Amino acid sequence: AAAAALGRRSAMLGMAAAAVATAVDFSAPAEGVAKETAQVGTYLPKADIDGFNLFVPDRSKTPALRAGTVDRDNPYRFSVPSTWREIQVANIQSGNYCQPRCAEPWTEVIFQDPAEGRVQVLVSPLQRLTNQAQAPIEDVGTPEGILGSLGSYITGTYLDEEDVKSIEKKSFDGRTYYLYEANANYGTLGPHTLTMVTTKGDLLLAFAIAANDKQWAKSEKKLRTMLETFRASA
Repeated sequence: AAAAALGRRSAMLGMAAAAVATAVDFSAPAEGVAKETAQVGTYLPKADIDGFNLFVPDRSKTPALRAGTVDRDNPYRFSVPSTWREIQVANIQSGNYCQPRCAEPWTEVIFQDPAEGRVQVLVSPLQRLTNQAQAPIEDVGTPEGILGSLGSYITGTYLDEEDVKSIEKKSFDGRTYYLYEANANYGTLGPHTLTMVTTKGDLLLAFAIAANDKQWAKSEKKLRTMLETFRASA
């Protein structure tokens, strides 16, 4: 019964999210990009992993950071493969029109390499999931329950429970993270997805990696390494 409920929730959320989720053709430039940006290895500091660079957004990087919705003094961070490039986030996805009180999830940043995959940071107001202010993720819901709420934003359409390959719970710096792996052939962002989710303040943060079959075959190890670098605080 629980599995059926999760499937129904995912399907309904998928229909709602389809209006805002942007399908990406990995073989072509992402929509909305005015010009190609430089590889991150040319301007970001080196990470402590060979072949990766550290990304920490500055205070004015995104609409949510400028509005103070996302912690400007201690924001999220993660490492990106040196050959990847940042992609411009479409205005409708960035939350620019609704900050500082967006009611729906928005996209903070996107990076990709057409040969290897794509990653985005998604942020959702915690009030969509709980009435408890600044709740740790364990109090917001189970790993399965959280995935039922955000699965459609991860795939770009919806997410059936049978397509979830693994669910893990890990702790870093005293904060709990839920980790998911899914293989959804109907996903508009690529069938292979790796996602790490946690809460901070009144927000839920999701670090979502997607790849098509060719990218996954080439870069699975690199994508798994990148997933483990995400932290809610710098």
